[in-house]
Amino acid sequence: MNEKQAIIAKMLELQHLFEKQPDGTSRKIVLKIKQAIDKLASNRTAAIDISTQVRPISRFIRDEMTEHNYNLTLEQRTLLFDIEGKAQDVENKFQTAADWFLF
Repeated sequence: MNEKQAIIAKMLELQHLFEKQPDGTSRKIVLKIKQAIDKLASNRTAAIDISTQVRPISRFIRDEMTEHNYNLTLEQRTLLFDIEGKAQDVENKFQTAADWFLF
């Protein structure tokens, strides 16, 4: 499984966790996750662009948490951190590779 597929799988897990909660905040988060998954699954999104698709989801979830005094479950928080970490690893990998080409 490549990096993009691994992150999509984690995002689907996160989506599933939010779907269990019927409140409006969770529904908005599920919609944003679905949109991000669609973008990531697109053949036009290269692995190098993964972090630019994941960051807005993280920001949106955190903004919703702040605005609506919303608390993530431990499972949701763990998955979100895992997704962010994987996206950062991919970004670092490509930045490191790009740095090699500069020298």
